[in-house]
Amino acid sequence: MLTTESITFGKYKGFTLEHILKDRDYCKWLLGEDWFENSYEYLYNRIKEYNPKDYFLKGFESTGEFLNDYEYFNLNRPDEVSLPLTEGERICYSYYLGMIDDLRNKIYDRLENEEENPYDIKAPSNWLKRFETTCGIPRGEFKVFLSTYELPNIPYIVERIKEEGGLEYKGAKSFLIAKERSEEQEKWWEGVLKDRYGEDLGAQFKYQNCIFDFLNISTNTIFECKLGLKDFCDEQYRKYKLSLDEYRIMYLIGRDGVINMEKKEIYTTNKGYYDMYLLQIPLMKEPSYLDKLIEEFSVIEVEDVSGLFGK
Repeated sequence: MLTTESITFGKYKGFTLEHILKDRDYCKWLLGEDWFENSYEYLYNRIKEYNPKDYFLKGFESTGEFLNDYEYFNLNRPDEVSLPLTEGERICYSYYLGMIDDLRNKIYDRLENEEENPYDIKAPSNWLKRFETTCGIPRGEFKVFLSTYELPNIPYIVERIKEEGGLEYKGAKSFLIAKERSEEQEKWWEGVLKDRYGEDLGAQFKYQNCIFDFLNISTNTIFECKLGLKDFCDEQYRKYKLSLDEYRIMYLIGRDGVINMEKKEIYTTNKGYYDMYLLQIPLMKEPSYLDKLIEEFSVIEVEDVSGLFGK
């Protein structure tokens, strides 16, 4: 049954407004389209008025003290958020709150110990890997959660804290550069795959507790983007296999490599690099589970990785 919140166009046709609101980039694009404003006034106004952060930030009176007034030190607890969060989103948010609480406690500890600059705290290390290990959820789902509700990532929180102490934090800039590179790579591969598969391709496809970069139902294929071979996530791979074992997995590495896990083949325009990487795996102190999987794969040189896919 159609309602005022039913979507009858585009990538979310057949869904409701709730699904569009979670895709912040798509919302921004829609708000810039005249046809959407003129033909879908109700949906346009709902999207324009929606600010996801409002559900997480508490109202409070300013005291003039950073530790009391910084908005991300004043977040609602999970049971205070009025949005209908999924179980996975609740886990992500609880972890996020815990990370921020730890940062604030570090400042209090430094104040108690009369440190010269209480805001000169160390950024947490391997926190995304720790998230996957402790929560059993791929880090990609955590990133999607932050994007969905426009919450700043941990490096930005650390940057703001250090700024309060007159310090420069380069970690946030490095994070931003890596994020931009990742988004550019995903956009490039989306263009390649859309050209091959059209509407059969789903981007940021959600299934159970997994979020896939791209998924083609017609060919039973999961496509996962990685900037480099070192970005493999063992937990993610195992979760994919458990969730959709009947699907084959293809890793899209940078813009020069495609790993077909089913055929045990690596296609690349840079054969020398991949040959050398495989030769080094037996010498690694701690090779990953996936390093061990691809150690005996065949490396096949191609002229153009974008031409590997067909209908």
